[in-house]
Formats: sequence, C-alpha cells, structure tokens
Amino acid sequence: MHREVTTTVRVKLHSLTERKARLIEREYTAFQDAVHGDEANLYSATKQQAGKVRSNKNPREDTEQPVVLRNDCITIEHDEDTVLSSWWFKLPIYNPDRDRGDSIWVPVHVPEKDTHLLTDEYIRDSELVYRDGEWYVHLVCKRSVAIADEYDDVLAVDMGAKWIAVSAFLSDRDTQFHGAEVRRVREHYKQLRKSIGKAKVRSGAQVIERLGNKESQTVEHELHQVANELIARARERNAVIVFGDMTGLRFDNDEGRYVNDKTHKMPYAKMANILTYKSHLDGRECIPVSEYDTSVTCWRCGSQNTSREVQGRVECHECGLDDNGDKNGATNIGKRAVGKDIQSPLSTVGAVVAQPETQVVLEGTNGEMEPANSPEDVGLTLCEGSPRL
Repeated sequence: MHREVTTTVRVKLHSLTERKARLIEREYTAFQDAVHGDEANLYSATKQQAGKVRSNKNPREDTEQPVVLRNDCITIEHDEDTVLSSWWFKLPIYNPDRDRGDSIWVPVHVPEKDTHLLTDEYIRDSELVYRDGEWYVHLVCKRSVAIADEYDDVLAVDMGAKWIAVSAFLSDRDTQFHGAEVRRVREHYKQLRKSIGKAKVRSGAQVIERLGNKESQTVEHELHQVANELIARARERNAVIVFGDMTGLRFDNDEGRYVNDKTHKMPYAKMANILTYKSHLDGRECIPVSEYDTSVTCWRCGSQNTSREVQGRVECHECGLDDNGDKNGATNIGKRAVGKDIQSPLSTVGAVVAQPETQVVLEGTNGEMEPANSPEDVGLTLCEGSPRL
C-alpha cells in the first residue's frame, strides 16, 4: 500500500547580482499588485497563478502573498563544478528590457537532508517568499511512500484543550499525555495580547513588532515534538495510529466565550496534518475517526448515562466506571476505528485488528478480559478490513 506525501523544502537564494535581485524584486512587487486586482506585467504562468490566488483567497490589501511558481516553469539542478554554488534554481520572471517572459538562474543553498527530494518528478507548484531581507523558494515535493499493511495494536489519539493529544493503546489502555506546553504557550501569548490592548499605542505597536510570529513558530515546534512522541510509541508495538477527527468543532459547538476560547483556538487541524504526514513518512497508516459522542460514552459498558462533574474525570452511572475523561475518549476512538459500536458492550461485537497470533484484548464490564477482535476475524488485518472504518 502507498500514500502520497508532500514535503516543503526551503532553499535560500544567495550571491545575487544587482540585475537578478532587481528582476526578482520587480516580479514580487508585480505579483502583489496582480493579486490585489491591479494591472501588472508578469511571467504569463505566474500571472495565471496570481489570478487564482485572488479568486480563491481574496487577500486583504495590507497583506503580501508568496509568488506562486508553476512546476513546469521551474527547475533545480546540481553541479559540483561551479565555484559559486553547487545548486542552481531556474526562476521564471518578466524581463522589462525584452518586454516578455524570461528566466534567470540563481544560486541556492539546499539543506543536505533534503537533497534526495529535489528531482523534477517530485517537484510541484512552489512559492517565492521574501522574509527578513532574504529570498527563499519553498519547493513543494510530492512522492509516494510505502505503508505497512499489518499491525499488532492500535494507538488511539484523543485531542483536547488541556492536552493537545492523549494516546492510549487499545490492547491494554496504556496511556500517555502529550503537549501541555502548547496550552502554556497559547495562554502566555494570550496574556501578552491583553496587555498590549491596555498599553499606549506606540509601546503596543513595538511589542507586536517584536513578537512577530514567535507564537505560531513555538506552537508548531511543539506540535512536531508531540507527533514524534506519538510515532515513537506506535513504532514500539507496531501499532496503527487513529485519531479523533475534529472537523466541524468550531461550527457545531458553542459552549460560551470562555470554553470557546480554549477549544476553538487549539491547532487541531495542524496537529492532525503533522501527525498524518510524519506517520506516512514512517511507513505507518494514520486514520481519522469520527469523534462524535466518544467523550460522553462509557468505554466499558457503552452507556451514555455519564457525567463529568470534574472536567478531567468521567463517571458512568450504569457500571460505576470512574476514569480519566481523555483516556475514556481515546479508548472509544480506538474501538470505533476497529469497527466496534461504542454503545454496545464488548461481548456483543467483534472487529478486525491484527494478525492471528496477536489478540487485542480489553477488560470487560465485570472485569473479565475480552478480545477486541473476534477469533473468526483475526486472519484479516486492519487495512484489509478498512471498509469497516
């Protein structure tokens, strides 16, 4: 089985001549004019991309957009014989002297770890970006990677406001909590923004300029760390990763200003994207599962006669379960991923999980141990049974 994986490689332009720097700056400025509806002379393919950006994003006048470079108009080549640089990038530009589209070759720095990705068959539409006085090209590389077909366990991930991710193995409910730092960072910058609102205009503007995009960079770094932790856990037991799909959370839930502020601003989509991308790079499947009712359903007996008087705990009034709420939700996500009806007791349903020699077992309502996959079905794998997910 294979999956398409997209990687962005950031290459830095360097040692530009005055003429090339001037042509690049002119193309960048003209692209900004075009995406805001003004007439501009651009390389024809780039002008088409500017029209798409304008129609799809309708960017504000005070924003700058990266120049979209169509993949059939760009090339990157390696040449060890040149003194200035071993990597060169062909950049399409409009040449005002010739009054037509043209291209220039510019020297670039390429991260050593990404050199194997830079072949024409992998490169897709990319972007020219100007940041902190430097020019970069974000090369988008798309390739197919092999994904394992068989797994011995399920690692279920529940995303939340307190912990960005809580992971639990379906076989024994071994649980870990990840990403407390994400919440701390978000709260820190929230308080900074409040203080800026109370400050004088000039000092507030200075703070905003100094902060820049530090919050988003710090949060993204933490999300990558969490994803690495989850994949390392899954690798230990050869587990498939499943996570609660939070799509529609912002539209389907209105719990008041305070709760909305906590939940709606957490980077669930970015976490899901990073986790899926890194899982596929590791050769591991990563599957979104509907999270509907997983937090209010007792994982042990399937009853929804539960309460959460304390936010971190869930109590079941049918079977007496008293459990961590996120751990309960993660277990239900794992059960749903392997085909279980989370509102039915374990003994009434079967599911496909692993190879014949590996049984995924859960504790039943009365403390007995019950297989999550029925003996008749364990010859199949999770991937072979994927229509049931």
